[in-house]
Amino acid sequence: MTTDTSTFSARRLSHMLGSAISPQVLSMPPAGSLSARLWDSSTDLAQDALNTLYIQGIAHGTLDPNNYGQYSVQDAVYCSNAIESYNTAIGKAADGEIRAFLTARRDGYIKYKDNIFSQWHISQPSAINPSPAAKQYMAFESIVARQLPPLYLVVAMIPCERLWSWLANQVKPGSPSGNLYNFWINGNLNDSGAQKLETFINEHVNNIDVNQAISVYQGCMTGEGNFFRSAVGQTPLVINTDWMGGDLST
Repeated sequence: MTTDTSTFSARRLSHMLGSAISPQVLSMPPAGSLSARLWDSSTDLAQDALNTLYIQGIAHGTLDPNNYGQYSVQDAVYCSNAIESYNTAIGKAADGEIRAFLTARRDGYIKYKDNIFSQWHISQPSAINPSPAAKQYMAFESIVARQLPPLYLVVAMIPCERLWSWLANQVKPGSPSGNLYNFWINGNLNDSGAQKLETFINEHVNNIDVNQAISVYQGCMTGEGNFFRSAVGQTPLVINTDWMGGDLST
């Protein structure tokens, strides 16, 4: 097992949980499942994320390293915020199985946070001022954790896992030899993290309102795309917040 985690992305590293992750063929959600319905409701948002200047820059090796760096520092703060959202959901989880699942996912984010904070010499998340788009995305996930039952936080965490692996698999075939960002592409090909989350919500589908889950899923998928957009100065898309009775003003 390699101990060098420097080439892993935030989302991929956060779920290594002590074991090496190998590339595999992308496995999309099973037809007819809740996870498939969520993905199918958001394919236009995934395509938009693929078309962002940030992801196209990764695909062709043309992304300004400064933009990659500032995104990565903000992503470290995102993962720190995710830890707090998981802690909120864990505190609300009466079911032991759900609480154990959330705890394992949180612990993965803690491992990543400690690693990336060390790499980028970050002492506290408050030292970083994320973009408005990143703040909105983090606020959205925090509201999900506070206002909805714990299973919906699992739903909220799927887009980052599913989208990143899908993006990596989309851009890999056309990635040029010697691409500076091949480490990002290869490090995100594996979708085992997404599969774990998707399998869990599929097993608990009877305790999830599909329409509410779609609203949460689409909100987080939009947040992912907006995060990419913000790194290269593109205008963000609007996140639907009607269900939460408020806005995400930053």
